[in-house]
Amino acid sequence: MSTDSSTATPAVAVPEAEGSTTAPTTPSTPATPTTPTTPTGEKKLSNKELKELKKLEKAAKRAAAKAATGAPADPNANNQQQKGNNAQQQQQQQQQKNAKPKTASHIKKQMELAKVKEDNHKIPPMFGHLETREQRISSSPQIANIVHPSILSLTLKISTYRIVGSTARCKAMLFAFKDVIVSYKTPEGTSLTRNLTSHLSHQIEYLKTGRPLSISMGNTIRWLKQKISLIPIDMPDLEAKNILCEQIDQFISEKIDYSDKVITQMASKHINNGSKILTYGHSEVLKQTFKYCAIEEKKNFEIVIVDSKPLFEGKKLAKELSNIPNIKCHYALINSLSSVLENSDVDTVFLGAHSMLSNGRLYSRVGTALIAMSANNKNIPVLVCCESIKFSDKVQLDSVTLNELGDGDDLVNTKPFVKNGFNLEQYLKTLELEKSANDQQQQSNNKQNKKQQQQQQQNKQKENSNKEKENDSTLSNWKEITKLNILNILYDLTPPEYIQKIITEVGALPPSSVPVILREYKASA
Repeated sequence: MSTDSSTATPAVAVPEAEGSTTAPTTPSTPATPTTPTTPTGEKKLSNKELKELKKLEKAAKRAAAKAATGAPADPNANNQQQKGNNAQQQQQQQQQKNAKPKTASHIKKQMELAKVKEDNHKIPPMFGHLETREQRISSSPQIANIVHPSILSLTLKISTYRIVGSTARCKAMLFAFKDVIVSYKTPEGTSLTRNLTSHLSHQIEYLKTGRPLSISMGNTIRWLKQKISLIPIDMPDLEAKNILCEQIDQFISEKIDYSDKVITQMASKHINNGSKILTYGHSEVLKQTFKYCAIEEKKNFEIVIVDSKPLFEGKKLAKELSNIPNIKCHYALINSLSSVLENSDVDTVFLGAHSMLSNGRLYSRVGTALIAMSANNKNIPVLVCCESIKFSDKVQLDSVTLNELGDGDDLVNTKPFVKNGFNLEQYLKTLELEKSANDQQQQSNNKQNKKQQQQQQQNKQKENSNKEKENDSTLSNWKEITKLNILNILYDLTPPEYIQKIITEVGALPPSSVPVILREYKASA
C-alpha cells in the first residue's frame, strides 16, 4: 500500500546550539530531487544532510560528556588544531637535530659549540676561511680540565711566540708528549693501545688552540700514533710507556738532531773564505751551519741578515753570530732588500723552510718568496736547508687556500722603534734646551704671572704627553675605522723555479725531486 511522500517524512529543525536532541528517523523511501516542505512552510532535509546532522549531534554529545567529566577533547573534533601542533613539534625536533654537532669526538663537539663567530673582527673576505686567534682560544676553557700541565704551558709558549720555528715547536711537543705518556694511567676495561691514542687526541686538540700545527708536527703525530698501535695488548703499561719514551728520544736524535748535523756538513761546502751570504729571519739549521763553518772549519765570511715585522727573528740570529770573530754581520730590514742586493756582492742566498710541498714549492715565513725572486733576478743561487720531516704530500698553488692568520695588532705595534737613534736624540735635546731657555726668559720678564705660566706649562706638558701617547699608539684604534683592514699573514709560497737546490739529510736535490725524498722518508719511518 503506497503512501504519499508529503506525509511520510516528518519535519526536522536544525538545532541552533550544542545540546542533546533526539535523532530523527530516516524514511524508507528515497527522497525526491526537490526538497519538499511541510504544511508550516519548513524545508525538509535529504538523506545526505541528515547523515551530516547526525555526525554533528554525536560529536556535540561526546564533547559535552567529556567536558563534564574533565577528560581531554576528542582529537577528531579539533583535527586542524592537532595538525598544527604536530607540525610545530616536527619543526622543533628538526631544529634540535640540526642544532646538534655532527662530529664524532666529544672534544670536537665542544670545540664546535665554543667557536662563536665574531661580527666585529675585520678580515677581508678573501681570507675569511682562515681561523683567527680568538676563534681558536674560545674553545680552550671547556677542555682544559683534561689537558696535561705540560701541554698547557707549551700552548701558552707557542701562542705568545716564545717558541718559534717548525723544528723547535716539534721538539717541544715531543718532550711534552713524553710527560703525558709517563703520567698516563689506563682506565679499567680498556687497553693502552686503544685509549692512549684518544687521550693524546685531546691534548692535540688543545694544542691547536695556541697555533695551527706545523707540517713537521703533523708528521710526528702520525708517527707516534702508529707506534702506539703496534704495542701488544697484553703488554704491561709500565713497559709500554718506557718503550714509547725511548722511541720518542730516538726519533728526536735521528730525525732532528742528526739530520741537522748532516745538513750542516753538506751546506758548509757552499760557503768559502770571503763569501758573502744573505739569509732571511732565523733558522736553527742555518745558525748551526754558519757556526760550523766559522768555528770548526775556520772560514771567514760575511752575512747579511734581512728581517721583517712583526717577530724580528733575525735579531736573535744577528746577536748570536756577532759574537763569533770569523763572521762579519750586517742587519737590514726587508724594505731595503733591493739596495742591499744592488750594492753588496752577495754570492749565495740561504733560506730556511717551514715545509716543502710535493710540487716543489717552498712554504715558509712571509717575505721568503720576495727574497728568492729578487735573488733570481740578480742571478744569485738560492739554497734551501730543510729536514725530511718537513716534507708534505700536499699540493698548494697559492698562499691563500691554506695559511695562518696572525693578530693585526702585532703589525700596528711600534715598540721595536720606540728607542731613537743618537742623531735624533741629540736633535730632540737641543729642542728641549731651546724651549727651556725661552721659558726662563718669559718667566724673568713676567714675574707677576708666575702662577699662570705654571698652569700653562702644566697644560703644555699634558698636551705633549698626550701627543706622545698618540704617536706611540699609531693606529691603535684601527678596529674602529670601518674602511681599514690590517692583515697579518704569516706564510707565503715560493715557486720551484726560484730555488736552485734543496739540501736535506738524504742529499742535495732539485725541487722536482721532492716526491723522491717523500718516498724515502715514508720508507724509513
